[in-house]
Amino acid sequence: MTIVGTLIVEGPPRSLLAFARAVPILVDGVAKGEVKAGKRLTLALAPGSHSVQAQRHGTPLPVRLGPGLVTRVRVERDGAGKAHLVEVDHA
Repeated sequence: MTIVGTLIVEGPPRSLLAFARAVPILVDGVAKGEVKAGKRLTLALAPGSHSVQAQRHGTPLPVRLGPGLVTRVRVERDGAGKAHLVEVDHA
């Protein structure tokens, strides 16, 4: 039995109108889904190090998932208005 880690990607706050469309989420270069403002995308992934991106050309965020643990990241907007990810917490 393999124990997975859970990655929760939170969409941007609903107040950010610039993100009215869904933001694609990539893990290790592979599209895993989309997240809209005020919504969440929950992914079960192998424990270990992963690279997570909001949008195909976004800056990768390195995350480390522990077996049976939950890591949360959130989509935010940078100064240029592009989507990027920030780590919120590990549980």
